[in-house]
Formats: sequence, C-alpha cells, structure tokens
Amino acid sequence: QHNIVGNVFHVMTSISVLAYTITTMIFAKPGNKFFDSDWIQHGFCVIQKDVPYWNSHDLCLYFDIVLVCFGLLIYKSLKGMPVPAMKSLDEVTLFSLLGHLGHGIIHGFIARNYREGGGEGAQHISSIEKLLQSDDEENMKMKIMKHMAVNLGFWFALLKGILPNLALRKLSITAIVAVIGGLFVKDVLGFAYVQAVITIAFTSTQLVLPREKKEFSYATSAAGPFVLSVIPWIESTACQSIAAKMGGHLIYDVAIPVVIMVSYCASWHHYSGKKMKEKAF
Repeated sequence: QHNIVGNVFHVMTSISVLAYTITTMIFAKPGNKFFDSDWIQHGFCVIQKDVPYWNSHDLCLYFDIVLVCFGLLIYKSLKGMPVPAMKSLDEVTLFSLLGHLGHGIIHGFIARNYREGGGEGAQHISSIEKLLQSDDEENMKMKIMKHMAVNLGFWFALLKGILPNLALRKLSITAIVAVIGGLFVKDVLGFAYVQAVITIAFTSTQLVLPREKKEFSYATSAAGPFVLSVIPWIESTACQSIAAKMGGHLIYDVAIPVVIMVSYCASWHHYSGKKMKEKAF
C-alpha cells in the first residue's frame, strides 16, 4: 500500500511540475494574461519591493534561517531510531534542511540586488546573455566567475539535500551540469528550471527504489513534494490576488521546511509506535 501511495504521489508531482515548466516556457511573456503580470515582471511574487530588508526575498532568508534551526532541533531530538527506514530518513532530513538554508541564502543575494537598485524585475533574456552585456572584459569575467561560484554552491547544497547517498563525484558533476544549463534559461523561468531539475532528480531516484524499501516513510516523503508542486501555480497565476497577501514567494519557502519536518515527524511517530507494539508482544 505504501509503495502504491508513494508512486502515485511521485507521478502526480512529476506531471504537475512538467506542466508548470512547459506552461511557463510558452506563456510567461510580458502582456500574457495567463500568468499574473507582477509575477511575469519579477519572476517571483514579490511584496514590499521598495522596502529595504523587508521584501519577499528578505523574508524568505529570515524565515528559512529560523525554520531550519527549529527543524534541526527537532531532528536532533528524534534522530537515531534503530530502524532502517528512519536511519535513511535521518540523513535525508539533515541534508534537506541544510540544503534549504543554502536556498535561503540565495534569496538573500537576490534581496541585496533589490536594495542596490537591481530589482526592476526579471529580464526576459538568459543568464549568459545578461552576463555578456558588460562592456568591460575584466568586469565581465569577474561577474561570470562570481555567478558560477554562487550557483555551484547553491546547486551542490540543494542536490545534496535530495540525493544524500549520491557519490561526491557524481553529485559534483550533476551540480556543474545544472549550473551550465541554468546559464541558458531566461530569468523569469529560473524558478521553473530549478523546480524541474530537483523534481527529476528526486522522483527518478525514488521511483526505482526496491519495493521492500518503499515503506511508510517513502509515502510521506512523496506526499510533500506534491504539495510543494501546487504552490507555484498559485504564486504565478494569482500573485496579486492571493499570494501577495501571504508574503508572496515566502509561502513556498516556508512550506519546504514545514513539509520536510511533517514527513519526518510522521514517520518517526509511525515507526516508534510500531516498535512499542513489537515490545508489547
């Protein structure tokens, strides 16, 4: 049963993310009515754009730090249950939380860009085109090196969070490929690109797990990403009417650690109850 539930959630998540990625590629253009005009302009649903240290990206950084720290405290108090499924989930949870902290730091860089006057919105050109716009060759090289270094750190942390057992060499290669691919993605499609890569990496490795490893924790870990896959639809199509009233993109960033910890705590409760029943007999 857990095997079927988990598989269904992974397939539903993949369909939702694939549909979102294709739809943004086709319709995320200035003047299009399918997506919210404010979201198209910025690539995210951003509130309080002109308020230093308090726009959506700033708030994402603050909340990510607080929620990750809170999550780590819960993890520290619950980790170590001598059950194979929980041992694996311990590692995934730890790296997922740390990876999300890196995610928040990237939002901090974007927020700084707004404070420095670069928050005019998402440019509908690729990252490589934007980086090559500089007239000064030396400055252009520095911008490219900085971009590559920051994004390599971002992708490495993110991929380590969802693929903790992947060999360091393979993880590094995957991160490099993701960074290079991102160079050719338009600003407004940046989020869709990141979500698509993460979903492909996570669901593909989960679906091929042996049946005996697809226990309760497999089902709960699969349910979370599906919930997350729905939020970008709301953010991008109803930014001003719905998402902005709840912090804009902050909704998505808050949901990630919440989903991680709900899955972890639910699994811990399930296996601890199971062990207590076994001891009773």
